[in-house]
Amino acid sequence: MKKKLIEWVKRYIVAEVLSTILSLGTAWLLMESTGDRVLAAFIGSAAASLSFYGIVAIGDVRKSILQHRVDNEKYKIKSFLIDFRNLIIEFGPAELLDVLAVRPFFMYLIPTLTGDFLLGTFIGKMIADVIFFIPAIIMYELRKRHLEH
Repeated sequence: MKKKLIEWVKRYIVAEVLSTILSLGTAWLLMESTGDRVLAAFIGSAAASLSFYGIVAIGDVRKSILQHRVDNEKYKIKSFLIDFRNLIIEFGPAELLDVLAVRPFFMYLIPTLTGDFLLGTFIGKMIADVIFFIPAIIMYELRKRHLEH
């Protein structure tokens, strides 16, 4: 189990840290400029998702290109589509639940309960992350087990 935990942390940590910073910054900027908590929650959530997946996708494509070089093969459009498919399988179910309900809910509710927008948004995001990573990790492990590439 320790080996799996290390693998998951290596896979997700950089994207998670950077997307957290971007998400909090975006939500704070919107809250300061508009005063609209709902807008800040949804746009902050979107910023987190876009940056997280962009970072993970770049890492996966880079890893795949390197593996293709080792195997003396070209990285073609089919390879890219396989990488894209893998991301959809890994994150699709978790992301639908996350972006449509869980993350905006907690990023709206917790700042309201705490009375501190930035701290509450951070706590809300962390709660949403825990809920998000449960199905994402399950799908990641199923994908690795049942799909070769």
